[in-house]
Amino acid sequence: MALTDTAARQAKPKEKAYTLPDSLGLSLYVANSGIKSWHFRFTWLGKQARISFGTYPETGLKEARSRRDEAREDIARGVDPRESRKEKKAGLIEAGGRTFRRVYDEWLAFRRASVSPGTYRIISNLMELDVLPTFGGRQIDAIKRADVIGLIRRIEKRGSIVTAVKVRQRMGQVFSYAIATGLIESNPTAEMHAVTEKGAQNRPHPFLPFSELPKTIATIQQCVSGHQLRSAIMLMIYTASRPGEVRHAEWSEIDLDAATWTTPAQKMKARREHAVPLPDQAVELLKSMLPITGGLRYVFTNRSDPTMPIGTNYANNVMDICGLTGKQSPHGFRHLFSTEMNGRGYNRDWIERQLAHADSSFIRDVYNHAAYLEQRREMMQEWADLVSAEPSG
Repeated sequence: MALTDTAARQAKPKEKAYTLPDSLGLSLYVANSGIKSWHFRFTWLGKQARISFGTYPETGLKEARSRRDEAREDIARGVDPRESRKEKKAGLIEAGGRTFRRVYDEWLAFRRASVSPGTYRIISNLMELDVLPTFGGRQIDAIKRADVIGLIRRIEKRGSIVTAVKVRQRMGQVFSYAIATGLIESNPTAEMHAVTEKGAQNRPHPFLPFSELPKTIATIQQCVSGHQLRSAIMLMIYTASRPGEVRHAEWSEIDLDAATWTTPAQKMKARREHAVPLPDQAVELLKSMLPITGGLRYVFTNRSDPTMPIGTNYANNVMDICGLTGKQSPHGFRHLFSTEMNGRGYNRDWIERQLAHADSSFIRDVYNHAAYLEQRREMMQEWADLVSAEPSG
């Protein structure tokens, strides 16, 4: 009997891992940790083989069956589906000569001599965070005005109005370059200021009172966001990190034995190496990700391309799925952490270092290189215990 989406959703972990069969070689593997993943078994050159189609619910039943059918077609043509997948990915890269990313790279190289290193870095960070994950692989002449408005609206929705304005302006410069080089005929960002919000309307990141934190965490833990999305947002909360820092976390930066996550300076907003003490809850969370991405570069990977990090808007997506949009923003958890731990009497320098903030005094920041790692370790364990507390009532 074929598997149903209801059965997949309701499948609970048991003491031992088990498999729910679907049809034609497809099955859902349920680990004792609760992680569910799609497996397709087939015979190749007289031997049993298996290929994974991702985790559930990130990859739904319909999509898993579609991938299975593609793999069966490959087998019928005498092609190993594992190799076919590699060839298709390589073909997409080869065909991307007129992609937005290629044109953007050319434009940025052209601009490099005329802008300061600081401005160059700001442009790069802006585009890498919001634009390239959405448009980088698309042909530039296929990007329409509605596509750009959709991206701008998503940025505005998370309260980053100034960022939305800057994204629109930088994208417009890339499209203008493409017009000048004969790749496109019109700029899809032209006159867009008439339908987008203005920078002066920027709003603060919303966050609930600390008394509501246990209920908020329970809501996140119980909503159907999937293990990877839920783990990424919880690591962000446990460590009071920025969503982008978690998004780009790499296994090479994490020492589970020492319970420390060290991000190199070039990846940090303040351009300073940042060591994060990992509370017990964060260590257990990362251990749960090892069977899924432990052999890859990033801790949290893009479901369409496991060589890339999780999508830019993962944190806002979790807030949407859990019904918290407008009440609690991802960045708002950092406000909660700072307010609560200051209120509990922790040293301000420890808190600011945990948040990876530059000191308001430039001279003091230059000379104050103390990481306060061990002091912060006790502080972060208390914060994680507060986050993990059961909601009252």
